Amino acid sequence: MKYLLMCLVVCFTYLYGCGNDSTTNSGGPPNGETVILSLDSLSITLSTIFGIIDSNFVINNAPNIKITFNCSTNADSVNSFALYRISAADSNTIYKDTTNDVISSLNHAQTIIINASNVYILKFYLQVNGNSTYFLRLRNLRVTIV
Repeated sequence: MKYLLMCLVVCFTYLYGCGNDSTTNSGGPPNGETVILSLDSLSITLSTIFGIIDSNFVINNAPNIKITFNCSTNADSVNSFALYRISAADSNTIYKDTTNDVISSLNHAQTIIINASNVYILKFYLQVNGNSTYFLRLRNLRVTIV
């Protein structure tokens, strides 16, 4: 009798615990932003004296975006040089053209806001110069509509 009562309690607990399958978090991202591009990292490691990498992304129907990432480098501005440049432009207008080549501000979280047209090209450009193994990394890169 004791085991039967225990079995009934367990069965009722399982049945009571089953509810509807509605989504409880349907409000979207907590900050109201829509992610349109997410990269784990965009980086360059110097294997010669001079290295460049660039990436182009076409942005459609996103006139106001925010770009966030963590930047890190081991360039020291004495023996090496590192920079990133982000530009947003269409055939008529340059909406944003930013260059960060100050070593002391590269090793921080970065945020860039761009107000542009509905269709434009977003370009990421990384450069490292030096005579040893240096790197420049943009980690947790997110482009969101704001």
